[in-house]
Amino acid sequence: MIKYYETEAEYAADAKSAFESQISLVGESNEVKFDGRNVIVGIKSAKTGSVAVLDGNSALHFVAPKTFNSASFMSNYTVVGVVAIGVDHPDYRGKIAILRKTFTSKAWSYIYSFKLTGYTLDGTDRTGVLSIYEASNSWAAKVDYTVAYNASTLDELVADLNTFFRDTTNTVFQTQDWVAVKNGEDVNLVLHLTNAAQRNNSGKTGFALTANLLPEIAANATMLRRNGNRGADGTITNWDKAISYFSADLNNASYNPTSAVTSPKRETPICKPGYLGTSQYSGGDQCAALRAIYGDGEAGWKKFMESFLPVRPTEYGIVGDKESYGDSARNTAIMGPKTFTKQDGTVVAAFPAAADCYNTTFSHEAMGKGKWVLPDMDTVFSIMKMIHYGTNASKKSDPINEALEAIGGTALPNSSNVWSSSRCNTSYAWYSFGSFGFAGGGGVGSSRLALPLLLLDAA
Repeated sequence: MIKYYETEAEYAADAKSAFESQISLVGESNEVKFDGRNVIVGIKSAKTGSVAVLDGNSALHFVAPKTFNSASFMSNYTVVGVVAIGVDHPDYRGKIAILRKTFTSKAWSYIYSFKLTGYTLDGTDRTGVLSIYEASNSWAAKVDYTVAYNASTLDELVADLNTFFRDTTNTVFQTQDWVAVKNGEDVNLVLHLTNAAQRNNSGKTGFALTANLLPEIAANATMLRRNGNRGADGTITNWDKAISYFSADLNNASYNPTSAVTSPKRETPICKPGYLGTSQYSGGDQCAALRAIYGDGEAGWKKFMESFLPVRPTEYGIVGDKESYGDSARNTAIMGPKTFTKQDGTVVAAFPAAADCYNTTFSHEAMGKGKWVLPDMDTVFSIMKMIHYGTNASKKSDPINEALEAIGGTALPNSSNVWSSSRCNTSYAWYSFGSFGFAGGGGVGSSRLALPLLLLDAA
């Protein structure tokens, strides 16, 4: 059924059928609205919160927001996921983003890798020392191991190293799954990353180690905020969560300064009591200079908080310079297929978060292996800025969670820690830090949500 209404009030007052679909055009706003059950629309009408489905012939369709009904949904259709960036999204630039129906926490990296140098290939008996962290002393200090080798070639050196790593008298190397790998003219030592201390392993007396995890993807720790600050954690990813967290009186000098703040630029937000000069922890009013810039009271504090929102679009830093640091598609294509062969011959994903996305497949040519991506940090900003559920108890408070609930998918509260495919530095990747509602750098061995996205042209 297609109906026309002069005004929004006229549309709102009219009774809608619970059994048949209705398309309405409202003259006052020139907006097309969809009512009813399982209203199918084309990709150019795929708004945020639409449901992506495949019919029995594997053709892609979209169910308009708020109309999906599982009880009357066609049994031969497959639900793929929900539109997280639709044609109505404020950041829409010609591509929609479909979020897979289910998603889970994964480590950004299963492995850590070092380039080995300092060795001598002369066919004589030699030794080198590996100084490594291990669980036997609770990762508190490095333990030295002397490795004997006799090699004239890289292949012989790799073979001797792997013999040492598999020697059961040195069980730590089996526990951590150390493997030596020839990489062109280099030798890499790769291990299973289970503790942050392992990133600081080193060599001594004949060996030197240089961290070289994933050199194909450049890292960058700069992210421009509206206040002009460009580095480290603190750019707001979710406004609701940031306001909720920083409204409390925090006993933390990073977020509640104990000395006078004289510069308007800050890396991280300041809690409301600290800004207002009423905190029990700040030792006095430390933010008078900030209030002179942004204003008094809660309104002034929120204006100050707005200065931590990201500058987007931009050509600067990790969010903007994708030619240098990669985007969702390029970074996932690099990480997704990479594997690690453990000492026992078992093959695992080297970068589990990206692999989960990369290996997603549906029976559609645009949805096969290699088409789904782990979002870059720019895209994470676009998704997380839309989420209200979490600080709001209703999943219907934002279109993404409302659609996920309708299809029985995984909820995405704004307290979620969400990985991006963008690197922060040698050992960290960018993510949305759910506890604070801002972007942070997280150790690559940690598990956080991986959101598999399919990016499709809709323009």
